Amino acid sequence: MATHKGRGSRGGKQRKQTHRGAGVDDSVRSSEPALREQLSFVTDPLALLEGLFLHSPVPYAIFDVEGHCRLSNPAYRAMFGSVPPPEYSLFRDELVAKLGLDVLLRRAFAGETVQTPVIWYDVKELRHIEVKDAHRIAIACTCFPLSATGGEVRHIALAYKDVTAELAAREAEQLERSRLYQLLTQSPVAINLLRGPELRFEFANPLLQKLMGGRALVGRALLEAIPDISPELVSLYLGVLETGEPVAAHEYPLVIDYAGQGQVETRYWNMLYEPLRDERGRVDGLVTFAFEVTEQVLARHAVENQQRWLEAVLDSMPMPVVMAEPGTGNLVFSNAAADRLHGQHIPTRVSASEYGALFHVTDLQGRRLSGDELPSSRAARGEKLEGMEAVWHTDAGERVLSISSEMLPAMHGHPAVTLLPFLDITRLKTVEQRLQEAIRARDEFLSVASHELKTPLTVLSLRLQAFARATLVDPESPWALRHGREVQGMLRQVMRLADLVNGLLDVSRIGTGRLRLELEQVDLRALVQEVVVRFQPEAERAECQVELEGGPPAVGTWDRMRLEQVVTNLVSNALKYGAGRPVRLRVEEDAGLARLCVRDEGIGISLDAQARIFHKFERAVSERNYGGLGLGLYVARTLVEAMRGVIRVDSHPGEGSTFTVELPLVPEAPPVAATDLAS
Repeated sequence: MATHKGRGSRGGKQRKQTHRGAGVDDSVRSSEPALREQLSFVTDPLALLEGLFLHSPVPYAIFDVEGHCRLSNPAYRAMFGSVPPPEYSLFRDELVAKLGLDVLLRRAFAGETVQTPVIWYDVKELRHIEVKDAHRIAIACTCFPLSATGGEVRHIALAYKDVTAELAAREAEQLERSRLYQLLTQSPVAINLLRGPELRFEFANPLLQKLMGGRALVGRALLEAIPDISPELVSLYLGVLETGEPVAAHEYPLVIDYAGQGQVETRYWNMLYEPLRDERGRVDGLVTFAFEVTEQVLARHAVENQQRWLEAVLDSMPMPVVMAEPGTGNLVFSNAAADRLHGQHIPTRVSASEYGALFHVTDLQGRRLSGDELPSSRAARGEKLEGMEAVWHTDAGERVLSISSEMLPAMHGHPAVTLLPFLDITRLKTVEQRLQEAIRARDEFLSVASHELKTPLTVLSLRLQAFARATLVDPESPWALRHGREVQGMLRQVMRLADLVNGLLDVSRIGTGRLRLELEQVDLRALVQEVVVRFQPEAERAECQVELEGGPPAVGTWDRMRLEQVVTNLVSNALKYGAGRPVRLRVEEDAGLARLCVRDEGIGISLDAQARIFHKFERAVSERNYGGLGLGLYVARTLVEAMRGVIRVDSHPGEGSTFTVELPLVPEAPPVAATDLAS
């Protein structure tokens, strides 16, 4: 008990040990003369006493009746790090008072030698002095009085013993034991310890006792505590004792009366039996760790039952379905419809690397697919199939299939699986082929009919043009005054009919692949200017002002006639749907592209109609109000895309429309046949 740099005392109470001190014990007093006689040969007894005090390995400190430290030896300073400060007093020490040691100290001043219990002392807990860098230390003290010649005790000596390491080790051991016991008792695993050939319970944690219905286990033999345990399980226990080898039981069905009320039930366990050995290495017991897995086993059984039910449902479906393992592509299931389509049961215990030889599957062009190209392999790699078409050559014949896939993640106890439903579209393909033949026949008919119509229309147009020129030569003649207006009207109708026939002829050429492009150097601005001049009479009738913004030439490699047809269709549409308002055209060149913009301020196009106006026979407005077959934009799109360009529209109802055509000045690849784009 001393204040010092970083040291102190604190601890539990032990039984106090006291005996009579040096100033009181008669035997001690009687030995004093003898001691003095023995020291008579020492010339300087004080030096001898000083040497003993200074060189003693036992820490000593001497305190006066007020509790102040008057003397301490080097061993004391080595243990505590410093001497107590002058203001320290044993009788003001809060820890001494708290532990009740002040009573022992006063007994020492009364002449007794007393022994303090082992205490933990932490000087940081003192309040009457301030000490920095303190340490907590475990000490035991022997306090004995120092009597003067007259027998009066004015000082006491304290001999200290540092037991920090010993006490810390003992407390650590106790803590480890407590933690181990807490771990065993609070473990979510049922644990028991059996000793001897009769398998007597030495330990059973609370979970095991709860699972056993609260039966008394500890101290009782296994068959006495659990008489309804199966002989097979007892044999497992005895086998561990005999062989000394650990044993594991997986999902062991243990059928006993768990509640101890005569009701037997089955629960499933994963159990591990480990042998226990004595100090000589002989097996004298075993410890059991048991995990109840009843819920997992029952859940798996439910999943297996559900799997069988699902397979029965899939077998009743008319659509062929197979399931493949993600990653490997191994087939794990095929329903009855898929087996019927194959002509026999589809093998599901074969590696996916062998599927290329087992299954004869080709693409629509007749090329056989390898194992990696099969739909199940592609879907297993994570590729999502949507209507992949292939021909399956089976014993039952050739079937054209439309195959899709869906990756189902692991859920509800089922592993992840790739689902591949098939659609047998053999009949649809046959019908499609017939329809394509019918379409080709129709296109051939349109082509022939257009050619046949074009010949008389050309003759009629030339004749009407001659009449029109005659009326212009002598506009005041009776014939011109009487028939001039009718001739102009008939000429416009014939020209309109000629445009319709030309449109049908273009469609037939696109459908039959006879539309070819003749590329040459073309100035797009000059071509647009020519079209604007040609449409001037029609613009006047529509009360539209057609404006072409100025700018430099835009020269590229295109088909002049087809490009003129695109511009004509766009300008004609702008005049038709923007009558009475201006039409503006702009030609510009930017980053290797020529761009044509045709802007009208007419009725506009709704958003849903914008997606379909570039298709064949599609219109954005009612045909009752506006004429035409709905082919102009379709033909324009096909021709633009054939020249590797794009066409798009930006429009809002009531706010007009802007059609934009972008063409590369020099095509990066040869132009494609228009029929390829149209298809």
